[in-house]
Formats: sequence, structure tokens, C-alpha cells
Amino acid sequence: MAQPQQQQKPKNTNNFMNYFNTKVLPVTSNIESYRSKIFIAVAVWAAIVAVPSLFFSLMLLFAQNVPIVQKLIMIATFLIPTAIAVSIPLFFVKGLYGMFAKEKVIPALLGFWGNYTYVPPMNIISAIYKAIKNKTGFGGFCSELTKDKKTNISVNPTILARLLQFSTINYDDKIVGKHNDVQIEIAELATSYTTTSRDSDGKKSSTKHTTFSGIVFSAKLNKNFKGITLVSYDNIDKRRALRPTVGAQEISSMSLADALSFGTKIAGVASAVKDMVNTAQEMQNQGKSQEEIQDAIAAKYGNNNTAADNQPPLKMDDVHLEDPLFNRKFKMCSTDQIEARYIFTTAFLNRFMKIAETFNYRLKAVFIDNNVYILIDSRSAVVLNRKNWFEVPFFKSCKEPKNYQEFLNDFSRLLAIVETLKLNQNIGM
Repeated sequence: MAQPQQQQKPKNTNNFMNYFNTKVLPVTSNIESYRSKIFIAVAVWAAIVAVPSLFFSLMLLFAQNVPIVQKLIMIATFLIPTAIAVSIPLFFVKGLYGMFAKEKVIPALLGFWGNYTYVPPMNIISAIYKAIKNKTGFGGFCSELTKDKKTNISVNPTILARLLQFSTINYDDKIVGKHNDVQIEIAELATSYTTTSRDSDGKKSSTKHTTFSGIVFSAKLNKNFKGITLVSYDNIDKRRALRPTVGAQEISSMSLADALSFGTKIAGVASAVKDMVNTAQEMQNQGKSQEEIQDAIAAKYGNNNTAADNQPPLKMDDVHLEDPLFNRKFKMCSTDQIEARYIFTTAFLNRFMKIAETFNYRLKAVFIDNNVYILIDSRSAVVLNRKNWFEVPFFKSCKEPKNYQEFLNDFSRLLAIVETLKLNQNIGM
């Protein structure tokens, strides 16, 4: 049974200080000058907008013969638009600064650990930033917004869908490189789906359900296996584990790049996506259940649960290991009980539990195609307890090394996954 471990500390803090002063500080000093100018510009804008509103609000506050309720309403009429007029530009400028600063600072920080590539997020802010930077206008903005970024180990939506229900993936920062000769990918992302309902008056409303927000750590294992093994701190939907992302809503709501990737994987051609969406949508319009839609698409296109080459269809069964703590903290299922134990030897299980404790046991993992995908949920990880990873400070000086302590801690813990699990060795050793 895995024994309690001390919280993992990042290594070489003194070396990091020396590295920061020689390699990072020259970069951040230049960026700090831009940050100072941005704050001055924002402060001037805020003063231009806010001072008149505050002046009129004070006049109303001390006005005679005006009821207090009327005063408050009139003051709110001034102050609420003022707050919006100040906060929206601040949010926009902060986002553009974040893209600019991270593009420069994060690669410099990553050099402390070796040769890593930083891939910025794809979103509206990043598309605007690159269109401005490259002077490509609206056409460049559209091109950047739809661009697909590939890496050596890609976080495929069909992999995530074995453990998560979602119709949308929002990608954030991504880091790719090698640690101890193991190719790894660290991707920050969030998954969600939306449901609609009607109240008693027939009014329609939508609710967004976030199913994951955090880090997906990907690496190739030094061990061959053919089945699918899943580990999760909460329940596992076995039907979804075998038949990922085949519902009408899930396909039609995926981004173009994800949908094409999904269609190519299943049918071998991108045109299958359109046909699959149409089939699922028609069945949904006919009132068919999600289970019926999934079965129909599985029968038409084939998937992991379909018999082939005279082999029986795959089944997903519960797996119970010998470690009682693991069995209390996690659910585990696999298409091959023997193979699951071939992966989770006693040595590997003990190492996995050390990593799990570091992240408060809030992990999900997929072992498939000789790869491991470890999902670290930031929303429920008490150790981390944050919304965003790998950020460059905006309201603090970017020249101070202490403001990157969180980055140092996070990346050290993530690299420790390779070291602790000994991914560069045979995982049974």
C-alpha cells in the first residue's frame, strides 16, 4: 500500500534564481517598460471616464430636496456605465498584454528545465493579438482563430471523451518537449456541454456545465498494450468509455478542427464528419434517444465496441487492485483485466499513488495506444486551487523572480510525473 508522502518540493530553487537573473531578467526588463506604459494609459483613461461621473455623483449625493432612493438610482446611472467603460478596456488590454508577455517570458522560463516549446492558446484575444502583431487585418484574425496546432503527442478529443462528457473544448496554454528522454505534452484546457430547458411559461434557458478545467499531461509509456484502461476519482461511464463523442450534440458542437480529427480517425476521410452529423441530427429530430443514436452511428461507422476479425466485442469491466487506498480513492475499469495489472504492477501503483497525493488524488487517467493521459482537475485540487496555470503577472512586476514561484512549483510538479512514474523505464520495473 502506498505510504503517505511529503508534499513534493520544486528542486534547485537557488539555481533558478541564478538562471532568472541571467536569462529571464533581460527579457522581463523590456516587457516591464511596456507594462508601465499600459498602466499609465489605463489610469489616464480611467481618470477621463471616472472623474466626471464621480463629480456628478457627489453633486447628487449632497443635493437638497431629492429623495434618497432617487439619489441612489441617479448615482447608479452614472457609476455603472463608468465601471463598464473602465473594466472592458482593462480586460481587453490585460488579455493582449498577457499574450505578448507569455510569448516572450514563458519560453525564457522553460529554458531552466531544458528545450521546451510553448504553444500559445487559440482564442479571440490571441487571434486579435496576432492579427495586430503581423498586420494581417480581419483576414489574419479569421485565419488565426481557425488554425489547428499539432504537436508530437496530440490530446485527441476522442481520448478525453472516454472520461468526460463535453461538446466544447477550450484550449489554453500548451508546452511540448522532452524530460528524461520522454516526449511529453502539457496542455491546459477546459471541457463543457450545454443543456436547454423550459420553465412553466415556456421560456427557454441554457445552462453550461463545465466537466473539466485543468491540465492534461500526455506521455508515451515504455510498455506495449492494446486495450483501454481508465482511472478516475469519480464514476466512469462505461458506455462513453467505449463509444466516445458520437452523440448528435457532441459532434455538431465540436470545433471544426476537433470534428475533422474525430471524423478522420473513425472513417478515414473528413467527409464522414458531415454525414455523421446529419445522421445524428436526423435521429435526434425524430426523437431518438442518445443511446439509439450512438448505437446507429456505431453500427454505420464501426468503433471499438464492434466485433472485427471474428473477435468478440470489447467490454469495459471494473478492476480492483490490491491497494485498499487506491480502491477507496479511484474507480478503475479496463477492456483487459490482465493488461490493466500488467500496467499497474505493484511498483507502478505505488508510484502512481505518490503522484496522486501530490495533486490531492483529483486525477483521471487514460492508458491507450501505449500512451498515458493524466487529467489534473484544477477546480478540485486543493493543492493548486486556481483557475489558470502558467501566467505572467499583470498587476505585479514581471521583473521580480518571486512572482514566478507559482510557475516554478507547477512545472516542477508536472515534470515530477515523469521522474516518479519512471516513464523513461519499463513501467513494470
